Amino acid sequence: MRTPKVLLLALAVAAGALALPGTASAAYSDPLTTTTKQNLVWHATPASALTALDSALPNVSLNTVVNDTSYAMTGCTTAEKASLPKAPVATKSMCWDADRAGTKTWSPQGITTSGDADDDGKWGDDKIILSGWHGTDELGRYNDARIQAINYNDPAKPSYRMLYLAVPNSTGSSFSAAQAHMGGMAWYGDKIYVTAEGNTSTAIRVFSTKHILQMTDTTSNSIGKTSGGYAAYTYKYAMMQVGYYTYAGGTCSMASDTGVPCFSSMSLDRSTTPASVVTTEYFSDQSLHGRLYRYPMGTDFLLSASSSGTVGATEALRSSVGNMQGVLSNNGKYYVAHSSATINGQLWTQTTAKSSSATCGTGTTACWAVHPEALTYDWSTGLVWSQSEWSTADCSAKNQVCGRAVFAVPLSSLPA
Repeated sequence: MRTPKVLLLALAVAAGALALPGTASAAYSDPLTTTTKQNLVWHATPASALTALDSALPNVSLNTVVNDTSYAMTGCTTAEKASLPKAPVATKSMCWDADRAGTKTWSPQGITTSGDADDDGKWGDDKIILSGWHGTDELGRYNDARIQAINYNDPAKPSYRMLYLAVPNSTGSSFSAAQAHMGGMAWYGDKIYVTAEGNTSTAIRVFSTKHILQMTDTTSNSIGKTSGGYAAYTYKYAMMQVGYYTYAGGTCSMASDTGVPCFSSMSLDRSTTPASVVTTEYFSDQSLHGRLYRYPMGTDFLLSASSSGTVGATEALRSSVGNMQGVLSNNGKYYVAHSSATINGQLWTQTTAKSSSATCGTGTTACWAVHPEALTYDWSTGLVWSQSEWSTADCSAKNQVCGRAVFAVPLSSLPA
């Protein structure tokens, strides 16, 4: 989420509390409160469409993709290091090659790892980090979506390959670009969940590692069936959508905290039985309070749905933390990442009993990353991963010293 950040008052952010019109006592340090649950509805991609595309194109594994990397991750520059959290301190960090670090056509958002996906923390033999990006206005395809799949087998030499996200048509004769802001991601089994777009009825798109296709036309700047085969804007690989969830209440609203919520971020919680997905929503308007929802997993690594396809929320909570960019839940605690337009963000640990944040410097709670995005927890390593959004050029244009970084902190170092 980029544009609305400029509306946030940095002074109030630094204090970690903000008086809200009509709710003068509301502060980031207020505990979570319960609110109305919101349901989802599942819509599956026709199995025949997926089969048709699998037959028409080489179907490859995600392991093939991450062992066919085309770019190396790098160490971080001084400006990029300035984006890392002050407290808790990042114990792992890496940055993008120059093109990804500086691009204006794509923007990093959600993140997940093979620590979500499988019991041993790996996908097959590989340790993988998935970074989700959305297309910007400058690309000309706003909210087209891609994943940068990082091979993290050797943390000293990470590298990655990009793959496009696509939606098959009803017959599987072609496919189009998936529309998703990628604000949050969750990976469970073969299913990869991404948040879709605000102000639409589509809440979450679901893709599968069983349906990653190798393009036969890597020169056409188009997507789907072409005269030369199948293309995804010159990308070598595209991952197909296997279904999506809509909001049961209809079109969501990014201007209301009482209507249908627009999911801005998402992550997987493996500490519940069954595992569950948690979501949050983003508001730049400080008089609005974002909500958190939990949905349990069912069979085939999909959310638990009734025979009609309805998925019921098992938990619905409201937070007083503003500008929530990321959400994580583990062992009964919620962690929400807040962003500021001008200074470090904040990371709050919240329950219905209390809300607390780390402090740094002269006691400020503005200690998290600069322009932070989503959160994900790799239970196999005990690390919470996140990433920062703004490029060094974006930061410089606002007289800030920062940049894009992927980083991790131990869960044990987060506020109690």
